[in-house]
Amino acid sequence: MNAITIPPAIRTRLRAAGIPAHAWVVAVHLLVDTDESGWRTCRALAGDTRMTTHQLRQSARVLDKAGLIERGRRYVNVDGRKTTMTSYRLKDGTR
Repeated sequence: MNAITIPPAIRTRLRAAGIPAHAWVVAVHLLVDTDESGWRTCRALAGDTRMTTHQLRQSARVLDKAGLIERGRRYVNVDGRKTTMTSYRLKDGTR
């Protein structure tokens, strides 16, 4: 596993929020592995972190409550069925 350096400003925000370890995992993945505009889908995060989508949403709720991420929802067509897809990114466009 490769080591990453979390920028000091983001590390300070995460520590000040007092979030649990599972939310740190989500925040780090949002920091290093997103699309060009900083967004990452819930399913992709769940696959990368080996968390269930339920666990991931709980972590995202904690991060959102601390004001660290923003959530975007859009409608998508999955196997002919219209459903919503949730994506997350760190606030302030910081990656």
